[in-house]
Amino acid sequence: MIAEVFGLEAETKIQEETMNQEEAESSENELSGLKIKLGELEKASAGKELKINLLEQKLNEISKQQKETENRLSTAVNSYRALITGNNAGIPDELIKGDTIEEIDGSLVKAKILVNRIKQGLESEIAATRIPGGAPVRSEMDISGLSPIEKIKYAMGRKN
Repeated sequence: MIAEVFGLEAETKIQEETMNQEEAESSENELSGLKIKLGELEKASAGKELKINLLEQKLNEISKQQKETENRLSTAVNSYRALITGNNAGIPDELIKGDTIEEIDGSLVKAKILVNRIKQGLESEIAATRIPGGAPVRSEMDISGLSPIEKIKYAMGRKN
């Protein structure tokens, strides 16, 4: 019986060792599988980081180009405003406003309308208060309605 107990114990130990070995092999297989997956994920992550860096560089380039374009547009609009104010000397510069060509054109139309209204108002006011320049023209007195005696008196009075 002792031999049987020792035999059972030895058999149990062998089975435990076999199970432990199988578990260890299974764990090692899982570990190697996880290591492979980790390597693949690291490669994918590095690829993504590279793409992100490239996209950030492109974004920076596009931002610089946008700023340059905005500066050129601003310069062009300012030149256009100067050209418009130079070609429309009768319109005050303060009336021509805007940050785009369309806004400048719109303000130019409004300014022309305003200036024309003011001109018309001033012209009508001037026409209403027109005073002839200088004294009236001197002309001979109309003596056709005078009696003969009055005509003689008039003629004698002129000579004196």
